[in-house]
Amino acid sequence: MDFKLSENTTLIADTARRYLRENYSFDAYRAQLQEADHVNVRRWQAMNELGWFGLPFAESNGGYGCSLVDVVAVAREMGSALCLDPFVDLVVSPGKLLEYINNPSALALLEGIIAGKARVATGLYDKDAGYQVMAPSLRLNGTRLSGQKHIVSDGGCSDIVLVSAMAGNELVIIALPLAQVEVERYRLLDGSRAASLTFDDVEINDDMILCRGQSATQAISRWFDYMCALDCARMYGAANQVFQHTLEYARTRKQFGVAIGSFQVIQHYLVDMFIDLQQLESMLMMVSVKAEQDDVGERAIATSAAKAYFSRQAVQIAQQGIQIHGGVGVTEELNIGHYFRLITHCSLSHGDREHHVRRFIDVGECHDGR
Repeated sequence: MDFKLSENTTLIADTARRYLRENYSFDAYRAQLQEADHVNVRRWQAMNELGWFGLPFAESNGGYGCSLVDVVAVAREMGSALCLDPFVDLVVSPGKLLEYINNPSALALLEGIIAGKARVATGLYDKDAGYQVMAPSLRLNGTRLSGQKHIVSDGGCSDIVLVSAMAGNELVIIALPLAQVEVERYRLLDGSRAASLTFDDVEINDDMILCRGQSATQAISRWFDYMCALDCARMYGAANQVFQHTLEYARTRKQFGVAIGSFQVIQHYLVDMFIDLQQLESMLMMVSVKAEQDDVGERAIATSAAKAYFSRQAVQIAQQGIQIHGGVGVTEELNIGHYFRLITHCSLSHGDREHHVRRFIDVGECHDGR
């Protein structure tokens, strides 16, 4: 089977790699860790000019009609560069949810995202619901919304947040101005910013409700699998860099007068890392294709299989990289520890390994019995 990427995807990946090499260094990453707002105006405008804001969306919606494989190529390079610019959080995540909702209100908001005029965050995780995005604890009682949303990525610097809630037994998606909620901001493990949002009898009108019922369920289901694929992409980019830096370190670091790469135990570690990385690349290619499929069961099985595998093997690569580097591997001045944090964060985002193993089993049983 030919795993060769298309010419268009290769061009997108090369452009992203060149842009990040020229505009985003490890020093820029460390400086961004100290900033409250992750939206750097110069880089944000540059990404817009490169066409990234329209990359994930259909031509009929004002985008460029690129596939998930193309978006994965960009996310992978962002993982390689430790880039914290919220392209995924403030463009891809809300934009794909709006595109999956696919009604005039949602598409009008999507148009603003593609044009770079709207900052929209996605808040679908509740404190008491875990990873169960289909069963939020946030309640819409009549026209009043009460409850909390947690881990809203870059939610504190957005203008609008898309939140899910239950109206009786029906799932609804609401577009709410951030000014109407209480916001608590904090930094996540990978260095990115997130917010917890508290809703205290917030007044909701009909114009704010984007969709409800089966339409909301289908949109969130597709969004969840798409985002899991991007988690895998970021983990692969980071894991690949861990391997490359560790390989170079083993070639140059000397003990007892010889490079540590000459020690058999180090060689075994490096071979294991290389094999794991090749398997991760295959899994990433698979989920890049499958996570956009219309078949709900096949899509969920593929996504959860990939995310569960990445959550173990990518983390293991990062751990082995740190072990070979020794104590210096966890210092702030070296990038290996930062890659480990990114990989660990992505392994927990949108479902940890345990969640996806359980989901794989549950969906697989239903799929086989249909």
